[in-house]
Amino acid sequence: MGFRISWLAFESVEKAALLEALDFKDTGEADEANECPFSAVQLRNGWSIIWSNDFEWAATQPIKLSFPTKRIVSCQLHEGLMYSAVHGAEDGIELWSVIHDAQQSLHDLSVSGDPPEEFPAIKDRLFGEQEKEDAGSAEVDFVFDIPIELAASITGFRHDLWEIDGHRPDWTVIERKSS
Repeated sequence: MGFRISWLAFESVEKAALLEALDFKDTGEADEANECPFSAVQLRNGWSIIWSNDFEWAATQPIKLSFPTKRIVSCQLHEGLMYSAVHGAEDGIELWSVIHDAQQSLHDLSVSGDPPEEFPAIKDRLFGEQEKEDAGSAEVDFVFDIPIELAASITGFRHDLWEIDGHRPDWTVIERKSS
């Protein structure tokens, strides 16, 4: 079945301020494997992340919040459909996006705006891997990883890694205040 998740990352925003702005409360309960509907973490590199086990959630969230932030990254992935997307915003305005939808084509990659400078190298490397795969069994979708690796290159976070720079992040369960 695989991951069907989404997450939002905010640069230089404290976790508590982010949760307040998005109407969440921190329960303080550890969520080491991100199994609860929502969890959050403040990474050592300054990025705060809200994880959702709802694939659609990040796409429905406002990126214009009541506090200034350098950058916001939104990521969605559905391994069952082989769909992945990353969006980048600053000051509440989406500046770029990179989306892969294998339902369209194994080589599908939609790009809008001006993605970060890391994008061309990631795209070239993974399309190169895909070409090698296509020549053989064509069982792996390397293009799926392009949005995910781009998000990781910016935030330092990748959904399927337990450790970041040798440290395991302290994820906690968060809940909507209104619930």
